[in-house]
Parts: sequence; structure tokens; C-alpha cells
Amino acid sequence: MIEYYTIALIAFLGAISPGPDFVVVAKNAITHNRANAIAASLGIGTGIVVHTSYCVLGLALVISSSLLLFSLIKYLGAAYLIYLGIKSLLSKKGHLATAIEKTKADASLWRAFRDGLLTNVLNPKCTLSMLAIFTLVVKPHTPTVVQASYGLEIVVITTIWFIFLSYGLTCTRVKTKIDRVQHIISKVIGTVLITLGIIVIFKSGG
Repeated sequence: MIEYYTIALIAFLGAISPGPDFVVVAKNAITHNRANAIAASLGIGTGIVVHTSYCVLGLALVISSSLLLFSLIKYLGAAYLIYLGIKSLLSKKGHLATAIEKTKADASLWRAFRDGLLTNVLNPKCTLSMLAIFTLVVKPHTPTVVQASYGLEIVVITTIWFIFLSYGLTCTRVKTKIDRVQHIISKVIGTVLITLGIIVIFKSGG
């Protein structure tokens, strides 16, 4: 039971800490709408499913021991963050354009989900966090079913947090204030994403 509480705390602290996942959800909430932000949140949750699955199957040790494979994941993640950042910087959507874009929300839900999924799966920080949980917190003799329940716990906590964030960023009062400086915020988010990508590259090189 102690392991459940420990993992829950680690998962929650990891979810609320600023990073690529947070930025992607914020980007979709600010430049699109609540549905897109929730779709990105579900994508992140699905990404956690991927991470926990290979940890339970024992593939995390293979990834961590292979410098080439782990570096590949890092560079792909960095490239994707920079790609999303450039898209935000080049975006010229204003308040009116955003209102028009809402009529196309359904068509962009998959894109938001994909962004959340790929950002999380290709995030080396998330890979290392999951590896730490399943090698340092979870005991080696823990049954596979129990390990899977730990993974489900992490998925649920992470997904709920980002859905909560999606609602917070898109509530009427907050959204109204954000819309006034939406263009500026998009540029800031783009800069943050590119910066995160560059940081990952430099860490990969070190």
C-alpha cells in the first residue's frame, strides 16, 4: 500500500511540474478551445500508457542501456518540440480567426491528441521518470498484475490533472483575459517549446 501512495505522489508531482506536456495542453487551450485541450490531455495519458507498458514488460532496461536508442528518442522529441514551437511562432490567428476556427474543432481534435501523445512519448524526462519508478520504487518480485495497476494509477492521475488544467485555462473568466493577449501568449509558448527542444539537444550531447 505504501508503494501506491509513493507512486501517486511521484506521478502527481511529475504531472504538475512545468514541461512539454504542460505547454502543449496550454497551447491547445489558448489557441483553440477546451475540447482540443482535453484531446491533448488524453493524448498525454495515452503516452503514459506506452511508457508504463514497456516498463512492465521490462523493455525500459533495454532502452536505458542502449545509448543509441535513448539518444534517438531524445533527438526525435527535441525535433518535435521545436516543430511545434515554430508552428506557434508563425501562427497569425487572432481572436476573430480563433472564433472561426472553432467551427472546425472536430477536425483538429485528432491533431491535438497526436500532439499530446507524441510530446509525451518522445519526452526523455518522462522515460527517465518511469524508469526510476519501476526500478527504484517497485520491487523486482512485484507481480505483473500489480505493476500494471501501478501504471494505471499513473495514467489516471496524469490524465485527470491535465483535464483539470484544460478546464481551468478555458473557463470563461480566464479565457476572456487570455484572448486579449492570445497572439503574444502564442509567441511565448512557441519560444518555450523551441527552448525546451534545444535544452534536450544539449543534454543529449552532454
